[in-house]
Amino acid sequence: MKLILFFLCLISVNIYAEQALTLADAFSQGNLKGLIRYSAQHRDSNLHLLQDSDANTPSTKIQQYSALGGYLAYETAAWYHSTLGFTFYTSNPVGNNPDDRSGLGGLDESNGSQEAYSVLGESFLSYQYQQHAIKLGRQEVRGYRFISMSNIRMTPVTHEGITYKIKSENSPFQANFAYISQQKDRNATSFEGMARAARIQTGCGEVDNNGDCLVDGSKKLIRGSFNNNDYDTQGSYQGASKGMLALGGQYSNQNNHLELWGYSVEDFVNTFYTYAHHQFQLPANDQNIILALQYSHQKDTGAHIAGNIDTGFYGIKAQYNAPGFILFTAFNEVTYNEDSYDGGSIFVRWGTPQMFNSFQVQDSELAGTQSVGAGMQYDFGDKNIIPGVVMRIRFAQYDMPDALNQQDARQDRSETTFDLRYSFSQKSGFGIFTQLEGLSLQFRIAYNDYETDYDFAAYQSLHGYTFNSVTDDFIDTRLYLDYHF
Repeated sequence: MKLILFFLCLISVNIYAEQALTLADAFSQGNLKGLIRYSAQHRDSNLHLLQDSDANTPSTKIQQYSALGGYLAYETAAWYHSTLGFTFYTSNPVGNNPDDRSGLGGLDESNGSQEAYSVLGESFLSYQYQQHAIKLGRQEVRGYRFISMSNIRMTPVTHEGITYKIKSENSPFQANFAYISQQKDRNATSFEGMARAARIQTGCGEVDNNGDCLVDGSKKLIRGSFNNNDYDTQGSYQGASKGMLALGGQYSNQNNHLELWGYSVEDFVNTFYTYAHHQFQLPANDQNIILALQYSHQKDTGAHIAGNIDTGFYGIKAQYNAPGFILFTAFNEVTYNEDSYDGGSIFVRWGTPQMFNSFQVQDSELAGTQSVGAGMQYDFGDKNIIPGVVMRIRFAQYDMPDALNQQDARQDRSETTFDLRYSFSQKSGFGIFTQLEGLSLQFRIAYNDYETDYDFAAYQSLHGYTFNSVTDDFIDTRLYLDYHF
């Protein structure tokens, strides 16, 4: 309530400002925009049986969806510096969508099938005057790092709460504030608190009052003390809804950029994140090198509803930029801590993971991950070779904890990705994920190769949880046909 009153007070500061529109004009002169998207995804996983299994025939897990949808958005023109906006999202099955191939998040999977869904994902009141910008209600949150849209399926993540940005036109500084009460996942029709949105799990279904697993052979993700009454029989967090407070500060000039962010989810986890880069101008004026650093730490707070959390990650990235060409390499490392949730895995479910080596499938947020990645991007339209075409190729190696005594050991893996995008209206100057007006086509494919030379039977004997099967390799293919209007 105090946040709402604060918002209304800021509006009232300019209530007697000159009125350019009537209320009727604000609605009649509003802006209508939308996206029509066809998207399809297919993932074919080879599951490798354990060394001590009597069977010797690998099994296959196939996931796929094919859907048509997008969004329709309307926002009024400004009236007393304020606007009202709504966005309706939908996704509908097209073609073959078997229920037993669900799990990719393109359609509604809440009932164990793949069904159509529609949701009012945005309904907000915004106010903008001079350096102040405030938005209250359901909204697409942009520029908040750990809180973001993650628009990689049919519809994006949206959040409910209040966001506030202050940025003077000629100032290098910017400040951000947000209180997010709830989040709607990409393929969800309802909003839920930020702790539930993080997908906290015990890892082994029901637990007793000491937090021990009631099912033998299951791996426990949650560590330390917590209230087992907050979790259902499947081990999912179903406790009280928790909101997130976010604060951020940014500084930018011609060659430098610095961001500091803090996020706090009540009784759950505090997250600190910082990012900085410096641009080195090369003798050729149209070329430069950017060196970027990132660091984050997460720590449990309050009633620590997810038990102990004490983890983090850091990264370094170098990128060479020339007209139409980008070459980059990066390193990330995540803390390994067996006293932290899932051995130190990072909570990233509020948007797009921030690791430099977050690729098409691998997000490099798992405990103890050391990843080295590299890639290049080429704009074929820059030299008018093939107007409208951008291509990107990347490779990363993900080394995981794999010593026998490490209870959170995982398979090492690598990912090779290929992205190709074609714009029917813009010849050059855009990236793989740039929002383009008009029609565009995007094709993505990733090959993930998993090492399978571990002694899984020994892990099972030492740590007491069962490996049913492990991943050998798989190919993830995605197609997007977008029309923005």
